[in-house]
Amino acid sequence: MSRSFDTTSYSLTDHLVKRTVQSLSRLIGVKNVTRPLWNRWRASLIGDEAIMNFLKGIRSIDDWERCAIELVAAEENEYRASDSTLTDADRILALHRLSYLCIMGQWGVIPMSPGKIELYSKSRDYYIEAETLANGALYRRVAIPWENKSCYGNLHLPKSGKGPFPLVIIVHGMDDSKEEHLATELKLQEQGFAVFCFDAPGQSESLLLEGLNWPRNFHDSISSAIDTLSDGYNCDPQRIGVVGISWAGMWVYKAAMTDNRIKALYDLGGPIHADDFHRIPYFLKTRFCQALGIEKPTTVPELGTFFTIKDEAHLDKVRCPVRIIHGGKDPFVSLDDKQWLQSKLQTLHPDQEVSMLVFPEGDHCCTGNGEEMRQDAIEFFCRVLVSDASDNSFLENQGSPLNIDTR
Repeated sequence: MSRSFDTTSYSLTDHLVKRTVQSLSRLIGVKNVTRPLWNRWRASLIGDEAIMNFLKGIRSIDDWERCAIELVAAEENEYRASDSTLTDADRILALHRLSYLCIMGQWGVIPMSPGKIELYSKSRDYYIEAETLANGALYRRVAIPWENKSCYGNLHLPKSGKGPFPLVIIVHGMDDSKEEHLATELKLQEQGFAVFCFDAPGQSESLLLEGLNWPRNFHDSISSAIDTLSDGYNCDPQRIGVVGISWAGMWVYKAAMTDNRIKALYDLGGPIHADDFHRIPYFLKTRFCQALGIEKPTTVPELGTFFTIKDEAHLDKVRCPVRIIHGGKDPFVSLDDKQWLQSKLQTLHPDQEVSMLVFPEGDHCCTGNGEEMRQDAIEFFCRVLVSDASDNSFLENQGSPLNIDTR
């Protein structure tokens, strides 16, 4: 994908998708087009009133960037006016709110314009400022080498214990950013895990600022992160878990197939195949084209051939405990697919934990069940990464996570 900000340089695919979203937004309203994203925004510090007021002022997707920039500017002015009177705790809260508003403002379907780049950069910088103030040296911005460039991520180290620490790596979806997943990072950090969430190639900062597209060997970036964190950040290479969210849920399986240092896999809404471009939701197609660098429609089928984990020989290489979380009302990934995946892994590895938790009313990635999902992740990672470790004092020092049904 060209890095030009001139929309005339966009590919034919971009233009077709953009016109579809524009037409739909005018026909049924921006609120309805964006409804699948509301729970994601609600999970941040953006309340319903702010979300609805923002969407109410937008007549079509074309207005999104302008309205977002105006909203963020107003919030920034309010923050600056009150900054001198804020406590550190209030300042951290305000900085996170600004970061989340900027994330909402640069939503994936928006063209790669200067405004989008600026909004993302602000979301990153506000996040860094807030977490540096909140965590001091326990928060690190870490560079992961990739093709003579770097992918960047946020590392939170535990507040107690000597290490080396069990490590959980969060790999988010195609239209997320690493700054969105702070709540999950902090919950795991509280339980004594080192937690790392990064923008791998084709994701957010790596795409927007480093010009890196989503590669065929995307999963190798996870191994590169393990190398970096094991070597210099007191993380235990023998106790590593990964969380794969949405699109990345497929790729963490690929990582586990090729890297036996991964000892636990948490699949949150991952597809088992995404090799049909026409099945991708209309409001994700633009991000899909941007992330993969698709120049024209004829390149889509060729790129689509590696978006699958259905091969039994490959799944046989997933030799670690697996926890699958799924929403019963997920409009993108079918429950039948995930039940097939669980059954196949159980058949291939009868002595290995492969459990699934379904939230009957849950949406894609169970965004409306964030607290329950985080508690379940804590229980899973404590059980499979810690309970058999030589340091049995870990759980005693970190407190007891909530009991979650793992049947």
